[in-house]
Amino acid sequence: MSGPPEKGENSIEYVIYISFHRACQPEFNKAVTIMNTSESDFKDIERAYPNGMSKNQFYKVVHISKATALYLLKSGLVPCKDSGKQTRRYKIKTEDVLNYLKDRELDPRKYEAPAGWYKPKPSRRRPKDTTKEKLRKLDDAGLIRLKAFFEELLVEKGDLLTAEQVSVFLGYSKSTVVEWCVKKRLKSFMISGKYMIPRASIAAFLASEESFRVHRKTAVHLNMLREFLSKNNGN
Repeated sequence: MSGPPEKGENSIEYVIYISFHRACQPEFNKAVTIMNTSESDFKDIERAYPNGMSKNQFYKVVHISKATALYLLKSGLVPCKDSGKQTRRYKIKTEDVLNYLKDRELDPRKYEAPAGWYKPKPSRRRPKDTTKEKLRKLDDAGLIRLKAFFEELLVEKGDLLTAEQVSVFLGYSKSTVVEWCVKKRLKSFMISGKYMIPRASIAAFLASEESFRVHRKTAVHLNMLREFLSKNNGN
């Protein structure tokens, strides 16, 4: 940039010169700062990636998100070679990465993704099982049908079942069934040191709030409940 005009501080030419100089000086200083402070970083990147880099390496090196990196590569703002493969699809020259870093400092808005690019990620949470809620909405008639449903499933098991047989039937451990008996949650009685549970007691327990409160139901138990709800239009 040439020096100020010689016509003096009050001339129009001088005022225009000073205004232009002041407007340009911040960007000029910024560019000088980039070159002075980032040169060593650029050389480190060149040494670390002499043969270019992948998309995953690119977003880590320039400190952006994966989504932003994908936008820059797909839009062509950062040149790359697209192989179309599922893995290691993009190959970016180190020179192009350095050019992007320098230009981004001068014009960051140029590399902003358009609205709507950053779509929310689909939730990986398992959908909440509403079986418990549906069971609690059953009226008295529904609970009677649920008890009858389990009695029908148990009819071939006999009138009395051991804790082990109930364990196999519902998919819970034997110790869990014994605990239900000990805590009187499941009505039973002892014969020769073994808990014996009447079929009707099992059906009544499975159709009760006590059973609904079981926090971690087995897949076998849940499938039975879902079958009942499906047959009774509770799905």
